[in-house]
Amino acid sequence: MARITSLKMEMEEGFDATRWLDRNLIRLCSKFGNYRKDDPSSFTLNPCFSLFPQFMFNLRRSQFVQVFNNSPDETAYFRMLLNRENITNAAVMIQPSLISYSFNSLPQPALLDVASISADRILLLDSYFSIVIFH
Repeated sequence: MARITSLKMEMEEGFDATRWLDRNLIRLCSKFGNYRKDDPSSFTLNPCFSLFPQFMFNLRRSQFVQVFNNSPDETAYFRMLLNRENITNAAVMIQPSLISYSFNSLPQPALLDVASISADRILLLDSYFSIVIFH
């Protein structure tokens, strides 16, 4: 989805990427989601697609879609990397991974939330373009 969006932004004049992504997310959720009419809390999505809305949320806010404050060279560089890297690295570019390291347990994924911070943990944020270590 990110690569298609990037291509459409380059090829189509006046392409509204955010609106296009939203429409596709709504289409996917209406096709694969389950809900009861007039009960918004009843919405469930197939477990295979459970992370897709979160991915779309991060894609809409990524440097691939929000190009304001980036030079054309930076935008071209980011898009070139998105197209050249494998799916795992491209997913990290869009949705950074936060790994929690502790002396008492094995490394494990952590939520991007203040609750992940504690005195006995070291957090590593990998956004592909930069790495942040919090201790």
